[in-house]
Amino acid sequence: MQLDQIVTGMKPLTEREEEVMNFFWERGCLSVRELLDLHYEPRPSRTTVATFVKFLEQKGYLNHRAESFGFVYFPIIERDEYCAHNLKSVIKRYFDNSIQNVVNFLIKSEEYSDEEAKEMILQISKVKQK
Repeated sequence: MQLDQIVTGMKPLTEREEEVMNFFWERGCLSVRELLDLHYEPRPSRTTVATFVKFLEQKGYLNHRAESFGFVYFPIIERDEYCAHNLKSVIKRYFDNSIQNVVNFLIKSEEYSDEEAKEMILQISKVKQK
């Protein structure tokens, strides 16, 4: 079974950018100040947080609107869309663009129990029946 296509144009996030995006995906709209307040100690500087927000906006993950107190940023790419893109990318690069290769890899992996493998197969058969 081959994947039809990979989402194109989505620029990859660094680990730190992904951490920042998680705040937006969990909370929605945030100002730089609100975003800064969500970080654990030691908090990054305001400039650092603002830079990450700027990069995320340039990469097409965030947009902004003006409010009376400044700018509020919000995600324009949903977490599910980002996760799907990454998963498809991994499948394409490491599994010859084949879901079957992924499933075979997971089933053969010692990290998963026989019950989990059976459940995976059951879920696949349910999807195929639809």
